[in-house]
Amino acid sequence: MKEYSRRDFIKGAAAGAVGLAGLSLIGGCSTAPASSPQDKELTWDQETDVIVVGTGTVITAAIAACEMGVASITVLEKDENIFGGTSITSGGGYALPGFLNDFREENNGDSREKCLSYMQAVGEDRMSLTVMESFVDHAQEYCDWTKQTLGWSRFIHSGAHNDYYDRYPDSIVVGRGSAFPLDADNQMMMAGAQWKQYREYVEAHDQIQLMMGTAAEELIADENHKVIGLVARQGEKTLRIKANKGVILGTGGFDYNEAMRRNHLSFPLYRSCSSPNNTGDGQKMGARLGAQLALMDRYLGVPFIYDNPVWNKGDDRNYGIMATSALADWACYLKFPHAICVNAKGERFADESREYDVFSRAFSAYDTGTLNFANIPGYFICDADYTSQFKLPGGATVDALPDYITRYDTLEALAEGMGIDKEGLLKQVEAFNGYVDAGVDPQWHRGESENALRTLQSNTYVALPEADFSQFTTLTATLGKIEKAPFYCCRYVPGTCGTRGGLLTDGNAQVLDQDNNVIEGLYAAGTCSTGVAGYWAGGACISQGCVMAYVAAKHLAGK
Repeated sequence: MKEYSRRDFIKGAAAGAVGLAGLSLIGGCSTAPASSPQDKELTWDQETDVIVVGTGTVITAAIAACEMGVASITVLEKDENIFGGTSITSGGGYALPGFLNDFREENNGDSREKCLSYMQAVGEDRMSLTVMESFVDHAQEYCDWTKQTLGWSRFIHSGAHNDYYDRYPDSIVVGRGSAFPLDADNQMMMAGAQWKQYREYVEAHDQIQLMMGTAAEELIADENHKVIGLVARQGEKTLRIKANKGVILGTGGFDYNEAMRRNHLSFPLYRSCSSPNNTGDGQKMGARLGAQLALMDRYLGVPFIYDNPVWNKGDDRNYGIMATSALADWACYLKFPHAICVNAKGERFADESREYDVFSRAFSAYDTGTLNFANIPGYFICDADYTSQFKLPGGATVDALPDYITRYDTLEALAEGMGIDKEGLLKQVEAFNGYVDAGVDPQWHRGESENALRTLQSNTYVALPEADFSQFTTLTATLGKIEKAPFYCCRYVPGTCGTRGGLLTDGNAQVLDQDNNVIEGLYAAGTCSTGVAGYWAGGACISQGCVMAYVAAKHLAGK
């Protein structure tokens, strides 16, 4: 385990000699009210100007604070070995306003007003316009800062994963989603390259102290309810670290906290590709201090291939089978022609070509007749025309089927073997094949989204060498009949790349209490906060976390 990296107790030794009375120690072991001081004296083990909790998108706060002249920053990372949290596992793209300087040549027609209009629609009038305005108004400044500080040359769009809600007002075809930074040599930087550079910066600057394997557990507030430090756990050690300017939380979601999933989500999540350290630490610490939590019912949806070949009765209500899995379907296999997704009644329940977060929302439907979640699980079904061109879910092929994918010679046998209503499935397949002939899907409007087509065109990595992507030029390219045996089937379940409910913040990323008043000294960014506007386009998690972490550092540094 990595211990203190640089200034082991240098400042703490002096501060620890003096007892600090009149402080609130807010945490799981504390029984005192949030506004009441502890009876016992509290001593500090360490002192710093700013504490940054996490190394995901919030790491930009540490770097920005350093660049803005903050003398000492301490970064706590719960994981002993992994720097970057969930962010390091992402693609590394950014969802940014389309009117930024780097995108002017695209002439995408975006503007501040259009961008905010679209983001408000995606936020469903549940999210703060003030926070959206702060994000939009700081995005150019943030991009310029990355160029000056990190040497990035510009941001470019990948062409796929654009506005996910492309029927909403003021959506644009290309220009907001999946923008990637280019380094000084104009090479595209994915998440791994970005976080490698972040860590190199941190370790090269003595103003920043990185403490791996160190988990924040409790916030400490003074008699005025201002956050002035926290309690952290490093192995067997308990450390009290003083923060002269403030604490910035970036601890992620709560998808690996079963109790919080049960308490806040209306249906189970079965798999996650986020960091197992996402146990709601920031949300819990803030709540103990009186912070307001919001949007705790929302998550960042990803459909997962269910890798357990058995589905038990009642599993649609089983909150206890969350697991880490590599079988996320980022709207790849479902997009290709000659495949559909149905429920146990044999009915399609969504436009299969929609982006992962949008598609995942269909899992929440409740069947008042059968009294269960109608679309959990979903059933991916494809035919031989599909398998002649594309890999099966999870990257499988017909020559090496995993136990979670089953082959059938007829649709009737498939229905019986998978527990799908036979008549319902046959009727649905007949109807869908008719839609393919007509080139129109009146049921779910598959084949009408340019974003879906562009993303399909980018998914060559799940295609076989025989696939001819030159055929995918029209919107209806995502349509294809289900008719040629053999047929293949596997189950799909709702999963996540992180929950997105958390600490309510203002335009400065300051955390708000139950009366919408600022909790001085406390900031939050990323998925431990309520974020900016939901999952509006590819890279929304990275962009909202990084930009708002930058905003927090700027406010805290007084810039």
